[in-house]
Amino acid sequence: MDTGIDFISPEFLNILFFQQKNLVIFPYVDLKHLHYLELFTVGYNIVNLDSTALHNLKEILEFENNNGYSQNPTLFLIYNIDKNKIKEIMELKDIHCIINSNENVADLVNGSRFIFFNKKNNQFINYDTLDSELKFERGLISSSKNKEILQDKIQKIKIAATRIFTELNQQGNLNSLPTILEDYDMNNWQQILQFTSSYYDINIPDISNIKNIHSRSSSKANKKNFSEEYEIILSSNKYIGKEFIQLLLDYRTRRVNPAHLEIEQFFPNNLYNYLRNHHWKDGIPEDFIEEWIQMNYSQYELNESDKLD
Repeated sequence: MDTGIDFISPEFLNILFFQQKNLVIFPYVDLKHLHYLELFTVGYNIVNLDSTALHNLKEILEFENNNGYSQNPTLFLIYNIDKNKIKEIMELKDIHCIINSNENVADLVNGSRFIFFNKKNNQFINYDTLDSELKFERGLISSSKNKEILQDKIQKIKIAATRIFTELNQQGNLNSLPTILEDYDMNNWQQILQFTSSYYDINIPDISNIKNIHSRSSSKANKKNFSEEYEIILSSNKYIGKEFIQLLLDYRTRRVNPAHLEIEQFFPNNLYNYLRNHHWKDGIPEDFIEEWIQMNYSQYELNESDKLD
């Protein structure tokens, strides 16, 4: 890892932005490369600190962290720091920092509040995430032509998080979450909520019910309406129509999981629409038509014209 671009990875985006963790990198990294990580610190004021000339670093951090005049919290980029000073920093509460040390500090790992990265062998010591869990981060990076575009995307997520935070404070619920996150796949909502919770230090209520409602409404919006087709079938012949309805209900009993149906979909017209959208996308299946022609329920005898219909 010899360039700043190497730091623009799904892992660092996840650690610094979505999880809001502190990061300790060792051994030495050129400062100009280290600054690339600031891309993932949207929402913070960055303060650079060279530890070499600071003998009371812990006190400075405590003061700066508690007496900032900015609306945004402070994130400290600390370099040229020894092991003992890192120990002291790790004892501080509510600290946000990126640390680079020339020393091997692997033995300082304690919990997951500070994530340690060994630049020499390009490995995290106390961070283990599956590739499948970084799909959102990977997509954000791969779809960005340059740093500026990626930063805009991260800033957009920060703005969405602010709206979520405001909604919770004012309304006490997240009923408008589908509107706030309308530009994002529902599979990625949880990561945005994780950032919101960590950055604003708030508890996010369970949103499973909201997701279910949104999923159903989205599904409805994408469905085709086959009601006209259904009416044509019923109007062709009274007996044929009655037989068709009876077979529909029979098919529902034998082939459809009732848990997948809403109440109104138990009725013939809506049931037909459901089947055409889910089970019969290519049309009414042949085996159903063959059974229909038998007219077993009504015992009506079809003539050639009826069969053509």
